[in-house]
Amino acid sequence: MTTAIVVLAALGAGGWFGYTKYKAVKAKQEAAKGNPAAQVPMPTAVQSAGALDILTKVHQAYTGLASLNVSGTSVSVIDLSAVTAADLNPNQSTTKKKTTRRPAGIPKAMTNTTDVVIKLARPDLYCIEGTMAMEAGRNKMTNTIATWSQGGTNFVLMFFGGGSYKNFMTVPDRRAAFMMNGQAGGLAMAIPQLFFDETEVMNNLIKEWGQTDDEAVDGQDCYTLTGKIMGQKLKIWVSKDSYMILQSQITLGAPISDTDIEAATSTFDTNTNKTQAQLNQEKVMAKQQAAMMTKIRGTITETYDNIQTNETFTADDFNYPVPRGVRLTASPFAATTQSGSSLEARQRNTCINNLRQIDAAKNQWALENGKKAGDLVTEADIQPYLTGGKMPTCPSGGTYTIGKVGENPTCSIPGHVLP
Repeated sequence: MTTAIVVLAALGAGGWFGYTKYKAVKAKQEAAKGNPAAQVPMPTAVQSAGALDILTKVHQAYTGLASLNVSGTSVSVIDLSAVTAADLNPNQSTTKKKTTRRPAGIPKAMTNTTDVVIKLARPDLYCIEGTMAMEAGRNKMTNTIATWSQGGTNFVLMFFGGGSYKNFMTVPDRRAAFMMNGQAGGLAMAIPQLFFDETEVMNNLIKEWGQTDDEAVDGQDCYTLTGKIMGQKLKIWVSKDSYMILQSQITLGAPISDTDIEAATSTFDTNTNKTQAQLNQEKVMAKQQAAMMTKIRGTITETYDNIQTNETFTADDFNYPVPRGVRLTASPFAATTQSGSSLEARQRNTCINNLRQIDAAKNQWALENGKKAGDLVTEADIQPYLTGGKMPTCPSGGTYTIGKVGENPTCSIPGHVLP
């Protein structure tokens, strides 16, 4: 009798354990699927052909213009409430308390409303400005990103927190400028690429286009196309009259595949001096961060309601008014594109990239916590914003100083300095 009870208990316990494990596995599988609204079914052959025909006409419409002047609004509404400390740093302690708690300094929701203005003229004139009103938790901030060229030098200006963080720099070419200005809005990068017939970045990142049901935007009849950008659902509305893009929307929360990560790495990583080991490590970290995407919900919707074509411009129309007291610095790409493959040069480049990472983490921490220029910053403050959740190390053995808000981080090795 006792033996029977023990066996029944074992079967019962085994059955319960198996069911609990099954539920945990199913929950993990469901989480990995991400947001159903962000999923994009594979287009049919007819849908793909329709999208290709429309995209060809869109491309012709933009490249056939002498000039373009558009303005509109980008609205981002992001829900981060499901993100945990373990999502930000999968390598931390696996205790339940630490892995399930909310990460320090990360708000549950973020909204960002950006007024975008794009002016383009041939052969090489452009001015793109995004003025953002951001709310992250209790914190509010106004930021400006602008990039422009009067036909020679390419300039980028970042003016965050009403001026608490300022960065005014040159970049080597239009592609670098447009990539940086993508922070002001997706179409703020895509429309100039279409105009100047430089769509390599778009082609690398956007896949599986298909034509979907026609819809209207502000009373204008539009074709609609749906595709994937880094795995996320992308939908655009194209005017049936002009073939101009009137609206786009990205729906977040879809998984990011290894193929997506490879495409992003090959598109955005301009450092030719990195070793294969460094590239492999970056991809591992990118995969860890990509896993978090399935827990994020939200949309980024951009609408362009004022489109003027073939206006007459002069070079002076593309001279952005830089605020007084803002100092011009060298290109941040200079160190990553310079020639030479010596160990010293590679170590210097790696260190400078580390300093950029520290600076970005510090700026993000300051932004989300309402800090101002001159406020103190500790390593613990920025740790959640660093890759892998820990400070990088200088390959030459230098010591990093984080610096206050508004100051560049520094390394003790001469020459290891942000441009």
